[in-house]
Amino acid sequence: ILGFSTPPGRLSMMAFILNALTCALALLYFIRRGKQCLDFTVTVHFFHLLGCWVYNSRFPATLTWWLVHVVCTALMAAIGEYLCMRIELREIPLSSAPKSNV
Repeated sequence: ILGFSTPPGRLSMMAFILNALTCALALLYFIRRGKQCLDFTVTVHFFHLLGCWVYNSRFPATLTWWLVHVVCTALMAAIGEYLCMRIELREIPLSSAPKSNV
């Protein structure tokens, strides 16, 4: 069903891309470590590959399927890592109490 020539194919590809963006936000919420974003992203897409293989009873062989998933993996990892690094690089407040003049 994935393809550039049909409206359902384009809609499916857009759904995969939106899913990658929302999963990048999930990485921010659940993982919170920039170094682990790529590992979790590849793991999620690997399990998706296994699920597609079992569900269809054959290994995905179309070029558009692989292209869409490589792009989605790259988007999810890059955006997730960017968001996690923004959280990691925040300044750490040393105290919340005002300084006293002693």
